[in-house]
Amino acid sequence: MNIRFKIPAAVRDKFRFGTLSFIFIVAYINVFQLIFGPENSIVGVIFTIMMSASMARDLTAAPIRHLIAQSLVLVWMALAAYWVNALPLPLSFIINFITLLGILYAFTYEYSSHLYFPYILSYLFLIYISPVSAAQLPRRLMAMLAGAVSIMLYQWFMGRKRVVETAKDVLCGMVDIISHYIDSRLEGGVDAPDFPYMRSRLYQLSRTVYERRKRILCISDASFYMVDAGRGLEHLLVLINELPAPLCRNDRDLLINVRSRLAAFHSFLQQETGGIPLIDSSVPAAPETSPAAPESSKTSVLFQNSLNYIRDRLLHMTDPQNRSRYRETSLSFRFRLMAALDLSPVRAVYALRTALVLSAAACLVQALGMPHGRWLLFTLASVSLPYADDVPAKTKKRILATITGGLASVVIYSLVPSAAGRTAAMMLSGYLSFYFTDYAGTFACSTIGALGGAVFMNAFGIWQVGNIFIIRLGYILAGAALGLIANCYIIPYSRSMATRHLLAKYQTLTELLTRICSADHVDTQLYYSLVIQAHLQEEKLASNAYLEDWAEVPDILAKCREKVHNAHRMRIEERMDAPVFEAGHLV
Repeated sequence: MNIRFKIPAAVRDKFRFGTLSFIFIVAYINVFQLIFGPENSIVGVIFTIMMSASMARDLTAAPIRHLIAQSLVLVWMALAAYWVNALPLPLSFIINFITLLGILYAFTYEYSSHLYFPYILSYLFLIYISPVSAAQLPRRLMAMLAGAVSIMLYQWFMGRKRVVETAKDVLCGMVDIISHYIDSRLEGGVDAPDFPYMRSRLYQLSRTVYERRKRILCISDASFYMVDAGRGLEHLLVLINELPAPLCRNDRDLLINVRSRLAAFHSFLQQETGGIPLIDSSVPAAPETSPAAPESSKTSVLFQNSLNYIRDRLLHMTDPQNRSRYRETSLSFRFRLMAALDLSPVRAVYALRTALVLSAAACLVQALGMPHGRWLLFTLASVSLPYADDVPAKTKKRILATITGGLASVVIYSLVPSAAGRTAAMMLSGYLSFYFTDYAGTFACSTIGALGGAVFMNAFGIWQVGNIFIIRLGYILAGAALGLIANCYIIPYSRSMATRHLLAKYQTLTELLTRICSADHVDTQLYYSLVIQAHLQEEKLASNAYLEDWAEVPDILAKCREKVHNAHRMRIEERMDAPVFEAGHLV
């Protein structure tokens, strides 16, 4: 009897991704070392980390600008690392502080995934793992420039279709939700529509657009239309939900018609068709003799306008010309500069605190000549987080991962004394890290690799390896304790403080949106920038409110959204072709 085991698709995909990523990393490091010399092998390792981490943001909208920015940052990091090792302690402290402050503020974000840690880790690597002499510095700088090019090339090959794929997946998901709800209504179901899902998908669209901006107030027309398509679908679900239950015959016919239109939208998004049929007045309405004729006719028009609006946005969203069209803002340079320089308290406090603590700790390590002192700094960097509330949990995971990985290392490296065997063990630990999604598992693998490097040629017995493990654990505990004190007691910034500040910011933004909706002339860039920021702020506020158990925040968000919604509706009568739910700033 033959028994066949079928490997789940998710497992196969993870295996494929992990294996290909590991092969790429090994090949990249070896080629990098071959070109720039063994003293820059650590730089190759750095860029494998940075390339992967950079995918948290979309840098392909302005590749030249981002290439220049990456080059400047990386070259400065290399120069600063050289100066820190060559200059006296006071000057080293100043250079460290300036460098760390700039990196932390520039790569910490309020609404998106942070990127600061790979840069901080890489900077510490350059100082403590692979310092260079003055003669080696020019090659190090060339290696950093090559790394900047590598990051942008990786972005281009791995993420150039990100916006298109995100739009397709998100909008198709929204269409499917509406179609399922229509089926439920037609079957007499009483389930509530999944508005939270629709709102979360709208947040995802806005985040995608926000990250792809060329600069402040510089969003493409295609991105405008993509966000509006999501807003239109959300509003369509609202209209369907407002239909009275049980459904009358005309409403049933109406929903059947809407479902067929949604199927056409879905086929278009999946590129199964090259266009979308026109949506005309064929949407059913009650007969003129029916008592419900006026109300039914009004409902029919509402649905017709909503479907036309969505169709229009989908077509414009996919127009290649709109992807490269950027409308000029009428706002002054001073206003745009103020928007670009808008100081974020959470970013400023976090950058200042962490830069100060890390710089002071680096001076202590250098002054005392602490062996393996880099482990203290690596730990301090990893447990220093923007919100003090998150530090204890991260610290606990760091310590547990160190103990788990350390004990495994003692066993492995005691049984495997050869250099080749230890190299294989370190490579295997790096490969296995791709299969962990949590911090503890990933860092446990990193601990095996780090201890492998420490005992590579020196420690061979269980007691010798165990001694190195105890030293590492001591540094980890010291770094964790220092991180807890620094983040929770030295200029602490809690999630509740951030939430209060963001809530006030959100309320101010919605008031501005309300005024803009009533204005005779609207700056399109400003309007959509505010809409997108409002979505991102809502998402962050909802997340923080859930973690802080602030029950009143959802009601505040709902009231603010309703205020903007009503401002849009006030101008509907001024335009016959205006969409149902907004003033129609794009025609």
